[in-house]
Amino acid sequence: MILKEGRIVALILLLGSFVLFYLYSQMIEQGKKITIRTLAPLEAIPEAVGRCAEMGKPMFYCTGITGSLSNAAGAYTLASITILGSLSRELAKAGVRLKLFTSTIDAMPLIQETIKNAYELEGKPEDYSEDFIELIANQSSLVSRYLGSLQRENPAAACLIGSLAYESVVLAEAGNTIGAMQISGTINYYQIPFLVASTDYCLISEELYAAAAAVSGEAGSIGPIAAEDVIKLITLGIMTLGVVLAPMGITFLVNLLGM
Repeated sequence: MILKEGRIVALILLLGSFVLFYLYSQMIEQGKKITIRTLAPLEAIPEAVGRCAEMGKPMFYCTGITGSLSNAAGAYTLASITILGSLSRELAKAGVRLKLFTSTIDAMPLIQETIKNAYELEGKPEDYSEDFIELIANQSSLVSRYLGSLQRENPAAACLIGSLAYESVVLAEAGNTIGAMQISGTINYYQIPFLVASTDYCLISEELYAAAAAVSGEAGSIGPIAAEDVIKLITLGIMTLGVVLAPMGITFLVNLLGM
């Protein structure tokens, strides 16, 4: 057999998700309004920017440690950069200085263009500076540089959003020490407990993608989020029905999921 046992239903759901991705994307492009639920970390961004403006201090931003956009964690960084674009517009409006730290070399042109474009959209291209961005060689160097800058510049707020590993707890605790308001987010589930405990707001797992889709407003981003929710509901419904029916001796759904 071409398909292994236990893969048929998975293949059907995968194909169904592709169809739903396409349908929802088309519906959005044709004007249908699909809203993503309110995410507290996104709602807190204007507050964080306002805090920086009131205190006359910069905003720190870290996209994590992804070495390249071509690896599995590259998607986290792309989502982070999308959120960065929305944040940069708020910073431009408020006249707050940005300090960004990244170790993703091939993302540099995209990061630069995203921030520059945000300042142009707000009519303040002259306020943009290449000095906003620091490209750092590796994980350990990024941690050292971030901590040093944190102590010297005392930012009023900081965002740690992207692919984060052990440095998440180090950077977040350092921000806590100086009293900075912090917004975080990552897909790396083993780092989420540290971020939830150490930062004021946290995008948990796939909320990072939802937040990026919400700020972009693009059909190609929102459509897959909506389709994914439908697939989850269908799968959960089948599983729940199977659990209810199995003790009664009706094992059709259990057998179906095992195909």
